[in-house]
Amino acid sequence: MSKCLVTGSFDPITLGHQDIIEKALRAFDEVAVAVLVNPDRYPLFDAEQRVNMIQAVFGDRVNAFSFDGLAVDAAKAIGADFLVRGLRDTADLDYELEMADFNRAHGLETVFFLSDARLRHVSATKAREGLMSGADHSFIDEGVYALASAYLEEK
Repeated sequence: MSKCLVTGSFDPITLGHQDIIEKALRAFDEVAVAVLVNPDRYPLFDAEQRVNMIQAVFGDRVNAFSFDGLAVDAAKAIGADFLVRGLRDTADLDYELEMADFNRAHGLETVFFLSDARLRHVSATKAREGLMSGADHSFIDEGVYALASAYLEEK
């Protein structure tokens, strides 16, 4: 039985993220999604909200949780065999190859999935900008939009 971990900030989860997770679901028996908690960043949504948005999209098809350490440690903690990362362009590739070498040195292989060509322009930054302006939520799922809007009203 193969198990993978998909990691990211998911602030919020975008259609691009969903594309990569769907590919992982087709390739692996079990998929977990870990929300990165980076103390050097100030996300729009807290970790619990980001986990909730992932669960709103995937339900029990994935195990979503947050972590505040290294991705390799999170993967080992849940018994994942692979890390999954998405690639949009060559800039992503350069960064992700460096991270894959680090992961391999710590006993974990990285599997890359290419973003769908129609979604390569999608980013969480653009999704946040659209949410904050109220003008565009085309980069996120309708269920995510509803949750994100409710979370923003609470602020």
